[in-house]
Formats: sequence, structure tokens, C-alpha cells
Amino acid sequence: MPAYTFFTDARLGDCGTGGLMHLPRYYEMIHGVIENWFEEALDWPMGQMQGSDHLGLVTVDLTTEFPAPSRLGDRLAWKLSVRDIGRSSMRLRISADTGGDARVRATLTLVLVETRAVRSRRWPDAIRARAEDFMLAPPPDAAGSAD
Repeated sequence: MPAYTFFTDARLGDCGTGGLMHLPRYYEMIHGVIENWFEEALDWPMGQMQGSDHLGLVTVDLTTEFPAPSRLGDRLAWKLSVRDIGRSSMRLRISADTGGDARVRATLTLVLVETRAVRSRRWPDAIRARAEDFMLAPPPDAAGSAD
């Protein structure tokens, strides 16, 4: 399935005086990609999720790699894919490239929670179905191969 794609530019406020992107900005941008994906692709804006639905997302696991720095003016092409969907969790793979060169790779697990009780909540069926459209193809089953 295709990945969700979103573009951002490395702006002056994202970079230090040497023109290199501050690492903490990547985490804010990752959150922005997730927020845009929920609104644009899953049709569930954060304002509705946290407002009238009284639900929210908690990041319970996050790993990141930074293969190369981004510089002021770089156009970052972000891609988001779903690796797995559980009852209340979702594992995502998010990456950003500039001109085909990797800048950041992140794998994270989100858990849907009730904001009033802060306990996990099952994904709504419609959201699960839309998220499955961005599911990565499963890797070939090495155990089942005939070598």
C-alpha cells in the first residue's frame, strides 16, 4: 500500500546558526506528520479526537535514526506507513528524505487512550479500516521458504 506523504521545509527557526536542523525539531515534525495523517487520511482531526471524542494518543515507544543532517532550505519529503495495528495500539514507520537522501527514520508505537480516565481504548472500526490502507506489506516468511 502507498505511504502517506507530507512535505515540510527546514526553516530558519528549525536550524541553528550553522544552518543545520536542530534534532528536537524532527520530533515536532514527526508529530506534525501524524497529526496531518489523522486529519487528512483518517478523517479524524485531533481537535475532534481530543475534544468531543475525549480520546488522545500516547507514544509508548520511539526509536529514531539520523543518517544525515538536514540543512536550512531543505525540502523534507515525509512518508508514514503502518507496520501493525493492535486493539488499541498502532506501530508506525515514519521517514524523511531530501532529494532521495535519508534524513530521519522513526519507528513508534501509539496507543489510543481515553483522556478522562487515561486508559487504553479500542480503535474505532472506521479509523482502523482507513489506517489499514497504509499498512506495509508483510515481510516474506523466512520460516516458510524452501532452501
